[in-house]
Amino acid sequence: MSAEVVEPRYALAGSIGADEAGEPRLMGGLCAGCGAKVFPKPKICSSCWSTEQKDVALATRGRLYSFSVVHAARKGWPSPYAIAYVDLEDGVRVCAPLEDGVANPPPLDAPVELIVGTLRTDADGVAVLSHRFKPVTEAR
Repeated sequence: MSAEVVEPRYALAGSIGADEAGEPRLMGGLCAGCGAKVFPKPKICSSCWSTEQKDVALATRGRLYSFSVVHAARKGWPSPYAIAYVDLEDGVRVCAPLEDGVANPPPLDAPVELIVGTLRTDADGVAVLSHRFKPVTEAR
């Protein structure tokens, strides 16, 4: 009897891919009209209104722009948790949970890197995964 392969369940379908080494990558949009990169990939570019959006893998590292600690979470979400804005190395600003942001808050402008972790659990107890960022502890 073979084991059933269970696909990860992501909060935002199509938002996380993998590079050649199997490491997670955020998948955003690249406008064919004006070249704007955004996350998540939109149907229409907010800069030039083009509907031609290409998939693009975004940078995995960036700098912490801002964050806040949330104490009143939605149902199924752990609390408290930290939510952050991160400026990726390729110029895209992303909103995501910040790993260890409550217990060990990093300074603003600290280097961070992409990880994938549990955002919440659904009614059946299944983990719903999402992109998140953690402070970089080692040099590149």
